[in-house]
Amino acid sequence: MNLQESLYIKKLVYGGYGLAQKEGKSVLVDYALPGEIVEVQTLQEKRDYLLAKTKRVILQSSTRREAPCPYFGICGGCQLQHMEYPTQVRSKEDILLETLNRIGKLELKSLEPSLFSEEFGYRVKVQFKVSGEKLGFFERRSHNIVEIKECLVAHPAINDLIPSLKELAKKVDGLKEIHVFYSPNEGEFLIKLLSEKSFPKEKLKKLIDNLLPKRVIGVGVYIENRLYSLGRDFTFVKVGSYKYRMSMDSFIQVNHFLWEDFVNFAVPKERYNHVLELHCGIGFFSFFLAERSNFVLAYDVNRSAIRDAEYNAKINSVGNVSFQHESGFEALKKHAGEPIDLLFLDPPRSGLSEGEAKLVLKNKPKEIVYVSCEPTTLARDLKVLVKGGYKILGVRMVDNFPNTYHIEAIAHLRME
Repeated sequence: MNLQESLYIKKLVYGGYGLAQKEGKSVLVDYALPGEIVEVQTLQEKRDYLLAKTKRVILQSSTRREAPCPYFGICGGCQLQHMEYPTQVRSKEDILLETLNRIGKLELKSLEPSLFSEEFGYRVKVQFKVSGEKLGFFERRSHNIVEIKECLVAHPAINDLIPSLKELAKKVDGLKEIHVFYSPNEGEFLIKLLSEKSFPKEKLKKLIDNLLPKRVIGVGVYIENRLYSLGRDFTFVKVGSYKYRMSMDSFIQVNHFLWEDFVNFAVPKERYNHVLELHCGIGFFSFFLAERSNFVLAYDVNRSAIRDAEYNAKINSVGNVSFQHESGFEALKKHAGEPIDLLFLDPPRSGLSEGEAKLVLKNKPKEIVYVSCEPTTLARDLKVLVKGGYKILGVRMVDNFPNTYHIEAIAHLRME
């Protein structure tokens, strides 16, 4: 079916697509909004659905706006800039609730009030793609690079750095990616360079000294999966009253506007005896959990993050947290049979493994907080937990990535 005609858009779905129907098939349409009639062109035909793009808007939604970014529609980074931000939030709430009920069979009636932020300037970590002298981001569904002068969702300080990064990209042969992390508290940058080719360390140091501002305190160079560091390989960030060391290979949420609110919404207000935390990272949630419990056992598979977390516990004088390098599965096995008042989960997009889910049900923690960055795997895992005897106390949508289709969520459960 080579579809080139007008379609009515029923609703927005995950991925940022407008959903239409044609001859019994779903049509996922780029850059179309609910209630619109759009002229579309087919991009790809799958067995059960079609991918299409908007060629012309025939009947326009009242929530459509002129995208603020000149690269929108070409660059693949954002999918929703053509939609007014309050409507983005409501649409993501609808998508999350529908996904949980459809995949998880949960029959939830509503969500808790959402957490959202300023829609631009929120990202303190950006991954630029490089090809020759080009620096920017991939096109949607392509590895072609869209060269940019600024990114509206990035922190303004990162945009100020782009001209220097472009000069560096011209001089370093084989460079494929530049990862930039900015600490809004310290005003410092950490940069990682991913290269296909080796580059003399002294020559690179000279280039960095000449081309990058002094606020770039450390540069890590990945060559054939090995990291070479020039300068300091860490900076600091502040969340609430806590100071965190953040190393190049560690992780923190990219939306700095939501750091403190995210913690306050995710960590329950109740008091607990023993807390088990999986995927703890640098201790982002850990110290706030420690405020409300007698002891927290926190695990992560990232050695760099655990080293940071241990250091952070010392500088913040938090003595009732133990950080250990271990997978979630091994941690759950280790504490099988022990009384756990709260299990705090913040897994990757893949969610819980089948083995982890079984161990959670075997261990039967009294309460679970599940922080998710992927609605489909959250729905799958909540279905298993509810079947295993847990009641959902509430689910909240967190918009950590305004102007994109990405959705985060916090679910709170209690054993019945």
